[in-house]
Amino acid sequence: MAFIPSPIIYNILSTLPVKSLARFKSLNKLYCSLINDPHFINAHFKNHSVVHGDLCLILSCIEHQNLNNTTKIHFFTIKDNEHAMIEYSITVSFDTYHILPSCNGLICFYGLHGSVHVCNPTTKTIVNLPNIDDDLQSFQSCGFGFDGINGTYKVIKFFDPHKIEIFTTVNGSWNKIRYTYSPCFGFQHHQPPVFANGFFYWFSISSSLVSFDIGKETFETISLPQSVLNKDKFKLYLVELKGELCMVDKDFEDKKRVDIWMFKGNEEHWVKLGTIVHRSEPIDTTRPVGIKANKKEILLHGFIKGLGHLSCYNMETGGFRPINIEGFTSHYFHVSQHVETLFHVGH
Repeated sequence: MAFIPSPIIYNILSTLPVKSLARFKSLNKLYCSLINDPHFINAHFKNHSVVHGDLCLILSCIEHQNLNNTTKIHFFTIKDNEHAMIEYSITVSFDTYHILPSCNGLICFYGLHGSVHVCNPTTKTIVNLPNIDDDLQSFQSCGFGFDGINGTYKVIKFFDPHKIEIFTTVNGSWNKIRYTYSPCFGFQHHQPPVFANGFFYWFSISSSLVSFDIGKETFETISLPQSVLNKDKFKLYLVELKGELCMVDKDFEDKKRVDIWMFKGNEEHWVKLGTIVHRSEPIDTTRPVGIKANKKEILLHGFIKGLGHLSCYNMETGGFRPINIEGFTSHYFHVSQHVETLFHVGH
């Protein structure tokens, strides 16, 4: 066999999809070492995030298995051809689980009884974070994000009253620290914190918008757009779209309109991303979950009569179109934008 220099092998491998690389790891020690190298994993992620602009979604559905007292979580991926492919299924302890949006290809989900898991559906790896201490039983919510400054993943867990635990990946393991924070930043229960651009965001008990810097681990309050100051805060919700924090305003009387605002963190101001209007059907139960690469279509999750549970809204034409998923029949699922990666979940 002809000799191929390592730099050429590196360049070839960096263009391949994750599933192909997973198979190539078994070829020999050189391939395995190269593909597992953190520098290669980061370079591969950056290359595929920029070059491959297709909309990839991860759908998660939960199946309770009462006979053996367990819960099974299934992960499906959907590419632009709108065909669902089973990616990973995992059996965990019986609980009511909340699944958080995908972050760099990793997914965090947590149960109401305190268990927190982080998995990579593509590499089929999972880790269970250490259990909470006995003195912190009132577990409210959880967030998951990536600290780009320190190159670590962090899980933030909210407890009552005014305590958080932060789990950080250090040398492949999860370390824990605990903070007590001011009541003015108190977490409001109606939705988990949203991660975007190195910050967690949530609405506080006093209805102000709070940010938590994942690198510096500091709190701040964020000003809201003038037009929403007098709105019902339970009809505003936060979502991450294309890496940016967005706020969805659904506080309209006819329920057929939502406004989407995007927060420009560097400039500390809000810009209106657009308005979604349906002529005849209420859309107040839908939420944006993704933006296509051409930035013309917004993916919506939530039932709209005549369109189903997943649909696209064209920002230019104002038209809707259904997304008919082949190979997936459940009407109850979580969905977020996703990218397939080689990132490790730790241990």
